[in-house]
Amino acid sequence: MAGRPLTQKQLRVRREELEAERAQLLAQVRELDAEADVNNWREGGFDDDPADAGSASFERETAQSLSNHARRLLTEIDDALRRIEAGTYGVCERCGEMIEPERLEAIPYTTMCLECKRREETGR
Repeated sequence: MAGRPLTQKQLRVRREELEAERAQLLAQVRELDAEADVNNWREGGFDDDPADAGSASFERETAQSLSNHARRLLTEIDDALRRIEAGTYGVCERCGEMIEPERLEAIPYTTMCLECKRREETGR
């Protein structure tokens, strides 16, 4: 079940939403990178207690993991913004049909229609 092309107004709204999400993610990445910065942890006043060091290490690794995830989303958002500019936003990269508007609403940086995504996940 293919979708229909988005109107210019819908594309403008989608671009604004993607740009807002991008700005939030950039702020998140900055905060997480600062949290994961080893120099900040060394200045935190931890003594030689292994429990403190283990806890700090866990928190640093968690911040790094979240930062990496946010960076991947930023890449997907940047790609979606480029597709809007190129006039290919909302076109499934696999089958060439229009992606369902509901799917684009839920995942605005998606590159595949629901059917192609299902096929990819099931290996068909």
